[in-house]
Amino acid sequence: GGGWRLETSAGAAESDALVLACHAPQAAALLGTATPARALLAQLRTQPNRAVLHTDAALLPRLRKAWAAWNFERAPRDADGAGAVCLHYWINRLQPLPFAAELIVSLNPVREPDAKKVIKEIEYAHPAFDQAAIDAQAALPSIQGLQHTWFAGAWCGYGFHEDGLRAGLAAADGVAAALQAA
Repeated sequence: GGGWRLETSAGAAESDALVLACHAPQAAALLGTATPARALLAQLRTQPNRAVLHTDAALLPRLRKAWAAWNFERAPRDADGAGAVCLHYWINRLQPLPFAAELIVSLNPVREPDAKKVIKEIEYAHPAFDQAAIDAQAALPSIQGLQHTWFAGAWCGYGFHEDGLRAGLAAADGVAAALQAA
């Protein structure tokens, strides 16, 4: 009837619109049936990443004046010519936190931080930006609002949290405009 019905073990609810603010593969799975949106979302994928929050500044560049908010590190190339890469986020530089210790998030560390300095490890799935993803992003406006459904997530931009926020605000604007027009 022009809306959505959500059914869970806790009961059912109906709504006029649906915003799927999650990874594209999750949104495709939630849609379930073959739709233009599902076909487009199937072109986008995620890749696993391991984030380690720690205080081991030995993983940052040797010279402190070379420390940046984002510090790139690459492992030596293997026999195939590939080398694992890591990004060390120097949190103290990125955010004004009241900590004396250096807080670092290492994404897929190529060298392990000192185990005594590890605060937390988290497994994430991040959007993978290959040519198929770039093409799907360009086509995203063609599916926004179809079947009263909007999509949002960091994958709608460059993968940053700000991209997720921007996509969420755009989805909210789309829902508001559709409801006002109805």
